[in-house]
Amino acid sequence: MAHAEKRGKYWRVRYKRADGTWASATRGDDGHRFTTSKEAEAYGNEQEADIRRNLWRDPRAGDITLTDWVNRWYPAQDLEETTLDGYRWHIEVHILPYFGEVQLRLLNALDIAAWELSLHRTGVCGKTSAASARTLLHTILSDAVAAGLIPANPAVRPRNRGKKAGKSRIRGPEEVWASPLQALLVAERASLLSGRPDELIHLVTIAYTGLRWAESIGLERKYFRLSTIRVEQQVYEHRGRWVKKAPKDDSYRTIHLPPFLSDLLSRQLQAHESGACACKGPQGCGGGQYVFLGEDGTHERRSNFGRRRFRPAVDGRFADAKDRPGYPVLADVAQAPWPGIVRRSWPAAVPGQEFAPPRRQGFWRYDIEQHHVVSWLPILPGLKVHGLRHGHKVWLDEDDIPAVASEERLGHELPGIIGTYSHTSPEMVRRITTSLQERWEASLRERAAIGGGRSPVPLLDDLLEPFRSGAPGVDLPKISHSPVSDLRPRPKKVV
Repeated sequence: MAHAEKRGKYWRVRYKRADGTWASATRGDDGHRFTTSKEAEAYGNEQEADIRRNLWRDPRAGDITLTDWVNRWYPAQDLEETTLDGYRWHIEVHILPYFGEVQLRLLNALDIAAWELSLHRTGVCGKTSAASARTLLHTILSDAVAAGLIPANPAVRPRNRGKKAGKSRIRGPEEVWASPLQALLVAERASLLSGRPDELIHLVTIAYTGLRWAESIGLERKYFRLSTIRVEQQVYEHRGRWVKKAPKDDSYRTIHLPPFLSDLLSRQLQAHESGACACKGPQGCGGGQYVFLGEDGTHERRSNFGRRRFRPAVDGRFADAKDRPGYPVLADVAQAPWPGIVRRSWPAAVPGQEFAPPRRQGFWRYDIEQHHVVSWLPILPGLKVHGLRHGHKVWLDEDDIPAVASEERLGHELPGIIGTYSHTSPEMVRRITTSLQERWEASLRERAAIGGGRSPVPLLDDLLEPFRSGAPGVDLPKISHSPVSDLRPRPKKVV
């Protein structure tokens, strides 16, 4: 039975653990010291009752600091490398600088709520990142509860508290998605920037299959079967090396192709006899024969593709450099049909300043009297490669494709009993491929109505041929050439 002992002005209680050893306490769960023997004995009797019911937690277990617990917790996480990198970033930049040296038992809900607000109010990160950091802290502390270190999770987000801001407490920007014509125009521009048809076929494939980027560059030739492609893997870059793994969330699936896409992929394979990847050694993917490879025969890095091909195609200008703003994409429309052949760029005109195109060896780089050099307008500001996947889902929804068929195509699962009893039928597959074929032909028809129905991309120009006759030849408008606060220093790193 627990008994109290006088210790100066306060009291200490001693109680027996399950293994027969004695434990002692001078404070209750609220952190206050015992001022009477009754308080001390009551606390001790509660501990012994919990011990008998196997509910007891050693109060000393929570003395471990958050830094020490994180360094035990992090190596036990079996997750994708990219996910672990995101965890490490939040831990080292957002969590440990504030709570690293705090003992787990001293963490409380008020301090955690104030920390989340301070992250975005002081400019350390955005509101969405702050919420993600708190979610990660909640996960870390949930495992601490399961390990018996603390009795409850202080990072739990209270329900129905704070300002009401609609259904979503944290709302990020809506993903920009493309229509079939916009997807085609972006793909055409990307092909002009690279000087080869591969980018046209690659982006059209993503738009009409809903593939993720890593799944598209990881698509091997053996998984293309004329009317279908099989998603068996993804390839992505992690810390300078290529990783080949199962698709995200093990979303293995078969995607049925509309006839036009089967033809485009067949052309792609015929144009590259082997498709063997050129990345070798420990940094390579381990080999394979792929449908889409970069210009150097290796996998296309998402960042490089975005900077050199996708962003200029979407925005009409190259990305900003460290020491200067990005240049507009210039195209020569006298030497080729709209949208022209990409030429070497120069800085944009500045309002209020006299403009002159750069000289080369004392001569104008272009004959400005002909006024045939134009800059591309943006097609869809904010569009990302992943936005093509979003657009694919929108197209399926607009065509009234059942959710089970569209979600399966994207590699998702319907939750609950609906997912258990829903199945994709052959008729659903036929409707999908038919509607996508119709959308493709409609986009070619719309494209044939622009710039005389010709394209400087030979492949696309051939595809436009059946739609050219009778096209009104409407030109799109053109622009001619015209006369956080620093992040806090990282503390102890996760080992």
